[in-house]
Amino acid sequence: MRYLYCHGFASGPNSQKARWFSQQFAAQGHELVVPDLNRPSFERLTISAQIEYLQQIIGTSAEPWCLLGSSLGGLVALHAAAQMQQIERLILLAPALYFAQNRRAMLGEATLQQWQTSGWLEYYNYRDQAMRSVHYGLLEDAAAYDSDDFERSMPILIVHGTQDESVSHEQSQRFAQSRSYVTLHTPAWDHGMVEHVAELWALIEQRA
Repeated sequence: MRYLYCHGFASGPNSQKARWFSQQFAAQGHELVVPDLNRPSFERLTISAQIEYLQQIIGTSAEPWCLLGSSLGGLVALHAAAQMQQIERLILLAPALYFAQNRRAMLGEATLQQWQTSGWLEYYNYRDQAMRSVHYGLLEDAAAYDSDDFERSMPILIVHGTQDESVSHEQSQRFAQSRSYVTLHTPAWDHGMVEHVAELWALIEQRA
């Protein structure tokens, strides 16, 4: 089994969770592949470009893969698994499974109209520690990825905190409700989970 971590929106391969997970997997004798999924760039980011990059990495590999995905990376991992049979297991952490819907609800109509009209909206990029403009094409592209359409039966672990301030845990409950192959944990954690990495690893280690 090979392992790959999909970081979240406005993040990168050097995030605190990515580094910590890499250390834990290394201690178990496994490499955790942590690609930069800001594809083709953060400003022009799309879900499709992220999945295409994962296809390049996994390629025609005959080895089975387990993908870990955090927030938006959870959505990317899920839809990558729908396209690549080599991905045999998923571990999703506070996944933004309904990213386009969630973004619209959070931003409101006025901001959405501004984003669509100008083509750009500023977001804080944690990797760069600065504000960066993101093209409206991200939202248009994300609308094509409906997680309710996911039909592949495979082991999926979802850990989603009930104190998540960015993505409601109810979205993961919605996804898991009709899928018996999904194991859902909803501890009283926030979106980042950085203060609970030891407990989180205990859950992951059982399934990885």
